[in-house]
Amino acid sequence: YYQARMAFLPNAIKLYLHIPWIGEHLFKLNNSIMRDERNSLDEHLKYKMALVASQVNGCTYCTSHHACTLQRRWGYQDEQLAETLDPNGPRDEREAVAMEFVRQASADATAVSDDLRARLAQHFTPQEAMEIVLLVGFWKMYNTMHNAMNLPIEDPVLAYTDWVNYQQGAPKK
Repeated sequence: YYQARMAFLPNAIKLYLHIPWIGEHLFKLNNSIMRDERNSLDEHLKYKMALVASQVNGCTYCTSHHACTLQRRWGYQDEQLAETLDPNGPRDEREAVAMEFVRQASADATAVSDDLRARLAQHFTPQEAMEIVLLVGFWKMYNTMHNAMNLPIEDPVLAYTDWVNYQQGAPKK
């Protein structure tokens, strides 16, 4: 499945297959959060949020993969990746609230304010809000595992590693 979708077998999959009965649950959880047709939020927005969460979490492996996916599947150029990572990047109010929540919850979940939760509830249904919360927690878990194991980045996504260090206004290396 992953080789067909990505044209290579990601090192993360190889890592999880050391314990296949747990890996199977990780694969299902990933697909359920990011791609399940019963979800309310679309996959494109979820990949944008995953890019932001992984960058905030300092995970070069996942940030690179998300940037590559946004480029490959949705035709993103560097400017669009930079706008997605920019806290003030152009987006509608609904997406801005989602990205603010993803940034804050990823950086320090205990610091998410009542005001931010209320604004999230104003713009998203309870199901959509939970999809965002689950996305944040899922990528925190994956980012932690990949960082802890210093997971090597595959050749097809090596060109995207600088996005983890991207800062607004600074030129991309």
